[in-house]
Amino acid sequence: MKSLSVYFLSRAVIASAVLSLVIPGVRADKRAAVDDLPSDGVISNGVAFGFLPSDGYKVASPAYAMAQINSKLGGKASTYGFYAQISSTTFDGSQLLDRLDDVVTSGAVFQPAIMPTIPFSEVTSSVASQVARVLEQFTVKGVEVWLRFGHEMNYYVADGTYQGTAAEFITAWKNIHASVSKNPKIKMYWSPNIGTSNTPIAPYWPGPSYVDIVGIDCYPNSSPLSPSAFSSCYKDFYQTYSTANHIPFAIGETGYAGSSGNSAWLSQLVNQDMCEYPNYIAASWFEYNKEENFLIVEGSSLILSSTQQLLLHNTKKGCDSAESAATSSLSTTIGGMPTILATETSSATTTKAASETDFRASKVFATIDR
Repeated sequence: MKSLSVYFLSRAVIASAVLSLVIPGVRADKRAAVDDLPSDGVISNGVAFGFLPSDGYKVASPAYAMAQINSKLGGKASTYGFYAQISSTTFDGSQLLDRLDDVVTSGAVFQPAIMPTIPFSEVTSSVASQVARVLEQFTVKGVEVWLRFGHEMNYYVADGTYQGTAAEFITAWKNIHASVSKNPKIKMYWSPNIGTSNTPIAPYWPGPSYVDIVGIDCYPNSSPLSPSAFSSCYKDFYQTYSTANHIPFAIGETGYAGSSGNSAWLSQLVNQDMCEYPNYIAASWFEYNKEENFLIVEGSSLILSSTQQLLLHNTKKGCDSAESAATSSLSTTIGGMPTILATETSSATTTKAASETDFRASKVFATIDR
């Protein structure tokens, strides 16, 4: 695994000691996700940005290669998301391997969302080993992998796509973790859906020792878009799981339906005060036309122009103020840009349940049973 180049703005040895004190039992090298991101990828205001390209299956949008998206955008996506299902106790990863060449060529961090549609209890160490072997076919070619295993588990259990209890999910997660943690190029990426009273997040938390990256899927759909949509989607989750556990935060998938709000939402994603979200390292856009039109690159020329301005010509450069150089933070880099990985202790808060009328869960749009 890549070593995590972290240091206090004063001395590296002090930072290392502090990190070991505030995160007991969690290896420092598990915070190395920031080093995985490509140095030549799209970075806007310190946020490495990428896409989940449409697979063309039962959707209005055709299948897009990342090479096609990059060419049209005029920049290289930093992340590449895609879906696959574990539908039996034999997993060959064909859905992912169909994209192997495009992923390798892209140079992006690969973010496979591997969905167990068999019961959690059947995700044994044998199944986990099969998953690890599939992902190894990417990593041997130099690809960094952030595995979104069982993403949106809190929703998919409620709707019946996933089967099992929260405890069984955690056991399945730990089985996967045990297999992939042997490969230094694979990180475990915990990515629930927006929590509600019927779909709580907390029961599915495996614990910081088993998680390298945290994120939450949120699709705002209010019209007009609220100027506080970003904080409504992410702030409580960020404080509870990223800040409190000193784990990088990345948005695994998001989008906004409709041309009137696409650019406004994208702007919020890449124009936050990064000193408030120092662990926020990456975001991925759902580049699909599926029930709603989420396209920001392959859509209209007007939206594409706005996307290019926001992603390629953002004048903001992350949290680079002198005030951010406090001794409560650790500094590292993403693609050559300074970012702060916060180490201050924060009391855990309960993730705010977003109104079903305000946020559209990505459950509607994930590809199932290809």
